[in-house]
Amino acid sequence: MKKKERQQNKKDISIKTQFKEPNKKFLKHLQAQANKMSELLGEKQGEQFMKDSLKEWPRLLERELKILKKSKD
Repeated sequence: MKKKERQQNKKDISIKTQFKEPNKKFLKHLQAQANKMSELLGEKQGEQFMKDSLKEWPRLLERELKILKKSKD
């Protein structure tokens, strides 16, 4: 691995570790936004919004998508 590649990898890792996990208030707000988008633009748009918003926290994504789908039922 070249020196520049190692430096870039270190930068990528440090950027990822700077993000804190979102709190419940943020997640509830995100759910409300995704629900509204689903109503107005279709279910796929709401899901895509959720995926884009939680891309930094992939472990939360599946759970939040399940909540979004349950709220539609």
